[in-house]
Amino acid sequence: MESRAVIAALGADGALAAPEAGQDLRDSWRAYAALALGTVLFVFTIWYEVYRDTRPDAAAWRDAVLQSHRQWRLRTSFLFLIWSILAGFCAPFGFASVVFVPVWIWFVYRVVRGAVQFARHRVI
Repeated sequence: MESRAVIAALGADGALAAPEAGQDLRDSWRAYAALALGTVLFVFTIWYEVYRDTRPDAAAWRDAVLQSHRQWRLRTSFLFLIWSILAGFCAPFGFASVVFVPVWIWFVYRVVRGAVQFARHRVI
């Protein structure tokens, strides 16, 4: 049901109207910065995503673009955490890098793609 509303709200160029609240945009940019830091500081990334993006009063619920990127960031951070834990379990067997390097590349791709789409104010 929500996806229909998002599709209906898209313009000819695929972008939605810019949100009015500047604080929401700053919070989303901070979340992408936290994801970028997650390439080094895994725990910080997960904490930030859980703390900032899952609050019941999060303004992202009001804007389709913010909501889309909120879900994108949460999925990215949790999947990265799960795959990093799996790589940690592979470390004693000597092939953690075989698991972690592709996961890290995927994580960087997701952060960059999400930030670019967010800068264009597009739904992912």
